[in-house]
Amino acid sequence: MKGLHVVGVSHAFGDNQVLDTVSLMIPAGEVVCLLGPSGSGKTTLLRLAAGLEQLQRGTIAIDDEIVADPNTHVPPEHRGIGLMFQDYALFPHLNVIDNVTFGLLGQPRDTARRRAMDMLDQVGMAQHASRHPHTLSGGQQQRVALARALAPEPRVLLLDEPFSGLDSNMRGQIREETLSVLKASGVATVMVTHDPEEAMFMADRIKILGDNGKVLQAGRPHEIYYHPRHEFVAKLFGMMNSFRGIVAGGHVEIPLGRISAEGLDEGVAVEVLVRPEGVILESGGATGAPVEIISTHLLGHDNIVRVRLDGTNGLGQELIVRIHHTFEPELSQRITASLDPEYAFIFPLDEAGQTVSQSVAAQ
Repeated sequence: MKGLHVVGVSHAFGDNQVLDTVSLMIPAGEVVCLLGPSGSGKTTLLRLAAGLEQLQRGTIAIDDEIVADPNTHVPPEHRGIGLMFQDYALFPHLNVIDNVTFGLLGQPRDTARRRAMDMLDQVGMAQHASRHPHTLSGGQQQRVALARALAPEPRVLLLDEPFSGLDSNMRGQIREETLSVLKASGVATVMVTHDPEEAMFMADRIKILGDNGKVLQAGRPHEIYYHPRHEFVAKLFGMMNSFRGIVAGGHVEIPLGRISAEGLDEGVAVEVLVRPEGVILESGGATGAPVEIISTHLLGHDNIVRVRLDGTNGLGQELIVRIHHTFEPELSQRITASLDPEYAFIFPLDEAGQTVSQSVAAQ
């Protein structure tokens, strides 16, 4: 099958095990994001696929050709790889069109320039073909770098934090434009990022690497967000509210309510993680746990609200709540908090009080 195939790849720098038996498969036309914290091996995996590092263990194939194993190392220029660096790496002494034609050196000049102009047109930069990189904005440089990476019609495109240098307003627009170009090209794409929101937006599938060099979970964005199988994965997507409890009668009681723990043994100690949007606040509510409003902060389309649970129910625990509308409660009214179980995840605890990897979604 066409695309990138990584099987059982392990890599170490001295005594530091960076990747541990990592496998992934990216078919043509699909975007897969490698998501994880700094030091989790994301960029190392990208460099191994590109041929910039010698593979120690495992196999890497592009389409049906093995390009790397412990005894094989196809040079980067012969792998059919397009590589886009975090800093774009445009040549400052070349203008835009010459930067794009740089990867087309084996083609006749007229053919290369036509291809370069076609790619610049796709990314909306044809009118800037004669300009030099230092005269362009960050977003414009990103578009040129993308055009250069795609111009040779690579079999696989590797993107290393391609939007990290852009301001927040520009980032959303450039992401959308880039995704449109990638889908039109039909190329198998691997993108490294440490931004969960970026991965959710860009990816057909996400691979989450932990700081142990292992893949903790892989799947489509919706699956990973709503069904995390590891505490680390759940917390990677933002702030969480944490509770401890004991399974009794197939349920766990937390201050926000009673939730199902089907599949867990009676008496098992668990941690319950609740996303901020899973806490429901009501003014004058007759049910739910009474809370005290500490602060509210409007962040565009969201309100972030800090509340404190009533001492008799939650021992004064503070919670973070995300509300997708304006929240201006009458402080004289009773404010209560309850739970939307779709945003709650239960993780069994071992004897040392540490979570084990497999979660049970609250129901």
